[in-house]
Amino acid sequence: MQANQIVTDLRNNNPCLSFQFRKSIYVVPTKPEDIGANHELWYGLFQSALLGSKPFLNIDVSHKAFPRGGPVLDVVASLNRNSLPTSLAGWLAQQVHDYLKGMEVVYTGPNGVGKTFKYNSLKGPASTQKFKLEDGSESTVAAYFQKQGVRLRFPDLPVMHVGSTIRNIMVPMELCAIPPGQALIKKHPDQCTQMIIRRSATDTVTRKGKIMDIFNQIDYNNSKTIKDFGFGVGNSFEVVDGRIIGPPSVLYRNNVTITPSRGQWRADNASFIQINPQPLRWRILNLDDRTRPAGIQQLGQNIFQVSRKHGIQLEPFSMQQTYYEPRDLRNAIREVDSIFEDLKKQRMDFVIVVISGMGDQYSKVKQRAELVTGLLTQCIKGDTVYKKAGDMSTINNIWLKINAKTNGTNHVLKPECKPPLIRKRVMYVGADVTHPSPEQTNIPSVVGVAASYDLEGFRYNCCYRLQNPKDEMIRDLENIIKKQLLQFKTCNGALPDLIMYYRDGVSEGQFSEILTIELNAIQSAVASTSPGAKVAVTFIVVQKRHHARFFPTRGTIDVEGRNQNLPPGTVVDKHITAPNQYQFFLISHQAVQGVAKPTKYCVLYDDVNSDPDELQSVTYALCHMFARCNRAVSYPAPTYYAHLAAFRGRVYIKDRRLNMNDLAGEYRKMQIKPEIIDGHPMFFV
Repeated sequence: MQANQIVTDLRNNNPCLSFQFRKSIYVVPTKPEDIGANHELWYGLFQSALLGSKPFLNIDVSHKAFPRGGPVLDVVASLNRNSLPTSLAGWLAQQVHDYLKGMEVVYTGPNGVGKTFKYNSLKGPASTQKFKLEDGSESTVAAYFQKQGVRLRFPDLPVMHVGSTIRNIMVPMELCAIPPGQALIKKHPDQCTQMIIRRSATDTVTRKGKIMDIFNQIDYNNSKTIKDFGFGVGNSFEVVDGRIIGPPSVLYRNNVTITPSRGQWRADNASFIQINPQPLRWRILNLDDRTRPAGIQQLGQNIFQVSRKHGIQLEPFSMQQTYYEPRDLRNAIREVDSIFEDLKKQRMDFVIVVISGMGDQYSKVKQRAELVTGLLTQCIKGDTVYKKAGDMSTINNIWLKINAKTNGTNHVLKPECKPPLIRKRVMYVGADVTHPSPEQTNIPSVVGVAASYDLEGFRYNCCYRLQNPKDEMIRDLENIIKKQLLQFKTCNGALPDLIMYYRDGVSEGQFSEILTIELNAIQSAVASTSPGAKVAVTFIVVQKRHHARFFPTRGTIDVEGRNQNLPPGTVVDKHITAPNQYQFFLISHQAVQGVAKPTKYCVLYDDVNSDPDELQSVTYALCHMFARCNRAVSYPAPTYYAHLAAFRGRVYIKDRRLNMNDLAGEYRKMQIKPEIIDGHPMFFV
């Protein structure tokens, strides 16, 4: 029996109007919620079968932005500040195309009959765009419709190429409409994503109620297909046993020990355990024409003030000496090459770059600083300067990044809190592959790998690679791991005793392939680095894209905040985990909003036959080692760093034309400068 067959049967038996998109069934809303950017929010029910101690149906409420139905001209007007232009070109034409890409449109002809076509692209204005008639003569689109008795109101708007791409079917925009309920496989607009997060961020009680409401609408047990197969679906949540792991204590300078509480800790009176011993030279470069000097001055003074608290030798701030502003702020990004060269000649240790929240200044700054000049930068948005320059918690968070980038160590795990599993030489490795969205046809997948090179598990090296789109296996992993092993040996005098490999983004259907390819690559890297060396490997897949959620049972005492989540450190490793593999769920973070999503860990290979309690404790401890914040994050630091490394690779290829047939050659053209990759290995945080 196919899953689609069950869904079709459920729809036929269900009085509410619904349809399937991937693994979710969405109910057509009676009053759609507007979430901006010509989109509306639909609620649905995610469903997935899984096998634990018995068969389970994993269900969850699902949220998706659907393009709003209506005339195409309404979309054009909304993208142009609610004003319908007489012609379309430049950025507005591109926005209209991006919105319509992948959609179907309904064209209503002069005879009043509607026909559905797939949108392809925009062509020239109806008044000038020509096509051939059946008799071989040519006519403009506007003239053709004039002969059909339809005088176009907007002949200077572009026509739309629709239907088969090998046919020239071109129709005026004003005669087309967007049918509602189109589920598109492409990235939501950022505005929609923010609204979805806001609308979906409910407490555990509310989310549980939403799940049951939609579940009751679907009415599984009245499905003919389910009855014919002789099984049913329970009508209540499964109760599972869990336990709470205590947090590790973290250590700062002068043996100051802090024990996190509720997934976070304050280090106001603690200094970084290690700082760069040399005096640091710095500048603040302003590339945002909306940021005023007063904000820069406040930011600079507070950064210097916090540096003194940590004992960092930083040049005092002054607007005359430390502040650097281009002559033409509106076109400052064009001068960035010469500015960076000048700052490098002045031997700056790092540069804080204030960038605009609009446009792509970030990618241009990182490309030029790290691939061309070799200059260490810390970007801050102009809005942050305006709103947070006087907020000392924000300044402290900025210093968490800068200290790591300048080869310092913010904190380490207290030695007594380390499980026996990691009281030896351990190299923690995180790996991730990010893929282009479906509409991005000429963009490669980007590999990100990060590996620790100190014995404390705080300092990491990173690297990236380009490979074919949608390829999840890391093809150059052997060379990557070999380089990281050599770095580890250089810093510590020996190879690690254990490699803990946390691999992100792999589905269960890929487990066998990834073990064959990537585990073999790791083992081959060890063998080629030091023949005969014994380095154990623990291979763990980290899964975040799932719909398992845990709700406290009635009478549960230990819940978190207004959303009533289970506390950080909650582990579930029985009953709903696979019977033929070691898996566990861990809530390691305090959810800022909504219901906490546990991370699922699947142990695919383990040379040392780790004790499950120890492995869970190590994983939880690594969630406290992320350099950017004084809180436990939702998955281990090496995995976070791998994601950041892959993101940096995506920044490097932004707006570049790449030869997709020679990605290895394209990668060689975008090598990170030695001053960055070797001199400041944690530049990517």
